[in-house]
Amino acid sequence: MKLSKQALKILEQLQKKDGEATVKQLEEEGFDQSMVNRASLELEEKGLADINEKEETSYVLTDTGREVKKKGSPEYRLVERVKEGDSHMSDLQDLDLDVALGKARKRSWIEINQGEVELVEEIEEDPLKEELENEDYNQEHVERGLVEEQESVTRKVKLTDEGLDTSIDNVVEAFNVEASVETPRTGKKHFYMDILDFARDKFMEMGFSEMRGDFVVPSLLNFDALYTAQDHPARDLHDTFFMERPEKSDISVYGDKVDHIRQTHEDGWSTGSKGWGYDWSEDEASRNVLRTHTTAVSARRLHKIDINDEELPKKFFIIGRNFRNETVDRTHLPGFIQLDGIVVGEDLNYRNLKAYLSKFFEKMGYSEFRLIPSYYPYTEMSTEVQVYDEEDEEWMGMGGAGLFRPEVVKPLLGFEATVLAWGLGVGRIAMKAADIQDIRELYRNDIEIIEDTPKWRPENSGGEA
Repeated sequence: MKLSKQALKILEQLQKKDGEATVKQLEEEGFDQSMVNRASLELEEKGLADINEKEETSYVLTDTGREVKKKGSPEYRLVERVKEGDSHMSDLQDLDLDVALGKARKRSWIEINQGEVELVEEIEEDPLKEELENEDYNQEHVERGLVEEQESVTRKVKLTDEGLDTSIDNVVEAFNVEASVETPRTGKKHFYMDILDFARDKFMEMGFSEMRGDFVVPSLLNFDALYTAQDHPARDLHDTFFMERPEKSDISVYGDKVDHIRQTHEDGWSTGSKGWGYDWSEDEASRNVLRTHTTAVSARRLHKIDINDEELPKKFFIIGRNFRNETVDRTHLPGFIQLDGIVVGEDLNYRNLKAYLSKFFEKMGYSEFRLIPSYYPYTEMSTEVQVYDEEDEEWMGMGGAGLFRPEVVKPLLGFEATVLAWGLGVGRIAMKAADIQDIRELYRNDIEIIEDTPKWRPENSGGEA
């Protein structure tokens, strides 16, 4: 009988182990898994072994589960805080309040009365923490993201009577040089993430610092600071996701900037504007929203600039997720990624704005770029940013840009300055790179599209860096 060298080794090893072993056990003996599988199939084809597979489910703690195991469940921690005297909703914002309130009420541990959390039952031990410590996992743990189900297959190789009786000394080694092998597959970054990282690197090369910010922001930053009137249609629920919990933020942390924004809305303050001419509501400005644009992060960064500690000009950018109440179709999603940038200085003008943007798109590989007149509510002058798509021979809109109005700049900074600003969408670049027509494909992780889409480099779009 002829066997390959690998099959001969596994046959010999199985005979030493009473004729059967799992693939994992053979791995522990020092054999490579792929070699064991190939050898086992060869033994099965020769009638020397049978292969049996058994599917098993196991559970593994997630990061969230490990945190609950260490600190206790959100609902139990809520109860403990209420025992300590923190009973008002505003005192509990540092907790995962949505989960904590929902689970504690479901367990009949608490009641909520006019914003106060009241204990219904005294709880001494955290049942969820005990379940995780004892590894007593159930479907609720899976649904709460505390544990993950892992499906595994145990493959056992068992010698037949012929395999047990085969003498190793009578087996001849054989080499199959015509055997086909699988092409190795390696991991690859998603093409959209590749483009975003490339854009991030280009701004870093231009001396910009990256900003970061929360998805949930007060309306003060998302609207009011950007001189958007409180009765503006953009605040309507048709466009904006307002938060139920936590419903509001304490905007007093922005100090006298809040009063400056109020005065600017009401009568223009000292910006040279007439304002909107209405009674501005601090209550409305404190309402939390899922940010509708990363410009909310730019507004927060302007608030933090201290002319006494920082030299101008200052350059910042952010690439981040935003959310709007859109109907999902091939061109719209409720979540989208925007690239926001600002440059703060005292002697800046429109030519500087054009220079920054043209340099960025040159680095992104576009040889032709233009700015055309447009309108945006918080910039003056305002322009639409376009790049030329050589493949389709057409101009492609990439977003808006302009100089922040004095009604935005002075209340946030506290002093007069020029702020260049832009908000760009890079989703169209990714869709072009992958040759897809449906924006939903950017998030579906289609393996074929990911593998077929080349890494984004300037030469891919026909331009030069």
